[in-house]
Amino acid sequence: MRQLFAAVLALAACRDKPAVPPASAGSGSAAAADPWNTSAQPKPADTPASRHERAAAALGRVAAIEPEVARLRGLTFSREVPTHYQAAGEFQAFVRREIAKELPPARSRDLSAALAHLGFLVKPIDLAQVEEQAMTTQAGAYYDPAAKAFFLVMVPDNELMLDTMSAHELTHALQDQHFDLTKYLPSDAGIDDDAATARRFVVEGDATFVMLLYALHGVIGDRISPAVLASLRSQVTAFAAMDVDALKEMSKSQSAAFGMMDADIKKSIDAMDDIPSTVLVPLLASYMKGSLVALTAYEHGGWPGVDALYRDPPASTEQVLHPEAKLYPARERPHRVTLARTADAELTGNVLGELQWKIYFELWKLPHAAEASEGWGGDRYAVTRRKDGRLIGRIATTWDTAGDAAEFASAYLASLAVRFPGAGTSAPAAGFARPNGGRVFLRTAGTRVFIVDGADDAGALDALVRTTTFD
Repeated sequence: MRQLFAAVLALAACRDKPAVPPASAGSGSAAAADPWNTSAQPKPADTPASRHERAAAALGRVAAIEPEVARLRGLTFSREVPTHYQAAGEFQAFVRREIAKELPPARSRDLSAALAHLGFLVKPIDLAQVEEQAMTTQAGAYYDPAAKAFFLVMVPDNELMLDTMSAHELTHALQDQHFDLTKYLPSDAGIDDDAATARRFVVEGDATFVMLLYALHGVIGDRISPAVLASLRSQVTAFAAMDVDALKEMSKSQSAAFGMMDADIKKSIDAMDDIPSTVLVPLLASYMKGSLVALTAYEHGGWPGVDALYRDPPASTEQVLHPEAKLYPARERPHRVTLARTADAELTGNVLGELQWKIYFELWKLPHAAEASEGWGGDRYAVTRRKDGRLIGRIATTWDTAGDAAEFASAYLASLAVRFPGAGTSAPAAGFARPNGGRVFLRTAGTRVFIVDGADDAGALDALVRTTTFD
């Protein structure tokens, strides 16, 4: 779901705020106590009425937060941002409607079947329902570019936490007013899935970076000093390095601070471990790993450098996963891979990208998953259904070096033994037997690796190698 910009997980970056160097700090009272820690304070009963009261107070403070966010971000608001308190049930209904637009039932079934066939899901699932569950776990607040408004959903008993959420969503409003988020992340097929994920890293990373600055705004003064930047980089780098299990635990811990919670939202958060990584990881990573993208862009060109990421967006998750090597000082652009159409009915086709390949290797417990997916240079996949009902997956990839291609091919072959235990192995040329029929064929040709998953013989692989084009 591309056009919903939420803030829950990102708050953890502010709960563990980077220490401000003494020379940058203002009065001693600013850091005298941890304003996030309310455990020692007596708490009144949390009721719907008290939540409405806190929400009204929080939204009433938005007018004072707006100019500070604008100053920190180096942009101005061209119009007022409407704000609303939304009940959890209304939020879930909104999410369900938006996901239904992008994933109607037939597409949800086809995409789920395709991803399961290729091994990115352990088994077919109700993908639309899982997408809804994943978005629900981030239900603190969100900005809707269609409504041009910011909605508060969950109301913690902590004014700083509420105001920091507001800062995050107001940053999204600034982005929308200056760069049009609806066009930047189109809900149609205007850009491939990997590029869309990279753009989400920019949007959420930018808002998280501003939110970090807002959490420090009382002590950093009117400028972001080199010492503050260095401290931020240390903290953001640590967050960006967190694995999916740590990110999930952080999100659960953060959500626990919200007090009284709608039962369905709590159920989604408690069941976060059941959400497939192929859905959840891109969402969670966009905050923490995205903030490293925004910070790196700022270091290279200040706020104009961050703005440039909207005018010339990153084209792949490879670029945003390695901003200091693949995005700066010069971008490493992905190759465009085009697969020839076949006579079979196509279920789906798209670009996987480095992040999804890393998720794939982690799903099947392959050691060195990150190394096996690094060096990615481009890919394209398609999954088709034969007249007899069998699915055939076709994947063409290109890598930076022949060594990267060989490392990927070796890891992929190793994954097949995990995906199909007891099916036996054979030389790649003969294919790897699938327990439900068909074989998996792989061929390496220099920096390129070709895979056909589910065919009867190597003829389908020959055709894939012969007809695929790389630009």
